[in-house]
Amino acid sequence: MASRPQPRPQQRPTLQAKRYRAGQVPEDYVDDLTESEEEEEQQLQQQQRHQQAKSASVQFAQKEVVTGLKQIEISEKDVASDRRLRRLKEAQEANRIETDDQGRRRRRHVEEEAPKEEEEDDEEERARYRMKLKQQALEQQRKREEAMARQAEEEEEEEEEEEEGSEEESSSEYETDSSEDEGIRRMAKPIFIPKTHRQTILQQERLQKEAEEREKKLQEELEERKKQSHALLAEELAREKNGDLDEDLSTYHVSVDDTDGLDEEAEYEAWKVRELMRIKRDREERIAREKEQEELERRRELPEEVRLKEDLERAEETRNKEKGQHTFLQKYYHKGAFYQDMESDVFKRDYSAPTMDEVRNRDLLPEVMQVKNFGLAGRTKWTHLTAEDTTSYDDPWSNPPAKKQKRT
Repeated sequence: MASRPQPRPQQRPTLQAKRYRAGQVPEDYVDDLTESEEEEEQQLQQQQRHQQAKSASVQFAQKEVVTGLKQIEISEKDVASDRRLRRLKEAQEANRIETDDQGRRRRRHVEEEAPKEEEEDDEEERARYRMKLKQQALEQQRKREEAMARQAEEEEEEEEEEEEGSEEESSSEYETDSSEDEGIRRMAKPIFIPKTHRQTILQQERLQKEAEEREKKLQEELEERKKQSHALLAEELAREKNGDLDEDLSTYHVSVDDTDGLDEEAEYEAWKVRELMRIKRDREERIAREKEQEELERRRELPEEVRLKEDLERAEETRNKEKGQHTFLQKYYHKGAFYQDMESDVFKRDYSAPTMDEVRNRDLLPEVMQVKNFGLAGRTKWTHLTAEDTTSYDDPWSNPPAKKQKRT
């Protein structure tokens, strides 16, 4: 039997992807700017009718404000009698004006995006509309400024009344929530605190008072010290007047030399001796400087080989100089390499001699004490390594491995 031919799979039509490029309008773009303008115009007319109806009767919208309280309908009489309700009404009026401003800005933004052809057709109508919006904005701004000025005046009057201590203003809380909504939270009424009862001012006054007290105390201490000084001075003057001070001074040894002029001839002879010694000392120093200069000039004129030979001979003399012997465990002090040509006795001392803190002969001490820093935390364990055997026979390098025997 012949096999049936299998149907070929149908090819799906390929969808071409739409690409959007920057600065180019898509092909299927629909401009619905005209319809939006008509909608905005209808909304503006509805808002104007709504505003006219609200101006006829003073009513507030049932809308929640930021404070969490719900506004209720209030008559014209209540508004005129209660200053707080009048302030609440002005705040809602300012909020409504701001909403109208936002709508105008949105419409202005839509008008700017309208095509150029439609702008040319409705130029006169739009000019009249913009003029009308400007007039409304100026009127609303004027009303807002008047409301703010009235509110400031009322706040000033309220502060003055609260300072007088009115009983009606001194209540702790008041409620503005309606009977229908009992779940709205209560807000605390702001209470005016007189200047004399404010904590910040009282604290500043207390700190200032403490500073004044410290300053006053310091002045009193200075005055007390001054009085004590005056009393001591008066006491010393009284003792000097009575002769008691001379007796006290006689107990001290006066070291001032007041023997000048007793023997003028002997003083003159002593002065001559001092002057001759000074002249002799100056002459010897001058001769030594001249000899040193002559030696420098002589060595500069010598050849290099002769100068090197003299240096070696001088070094040999210094090396063969007799040195002192160090005692057992004596500390070594290096005398330094500078100022070795000075004639002072300080630089000619034997630095190999033991100091006063060291033991002169440690050989006479017991063997356990023949270590450095005995009895201190930094004492040494060994006397010297030449006399101690520190070999550890357990270490691997002390036991060499046995030689392997060759197999026969």
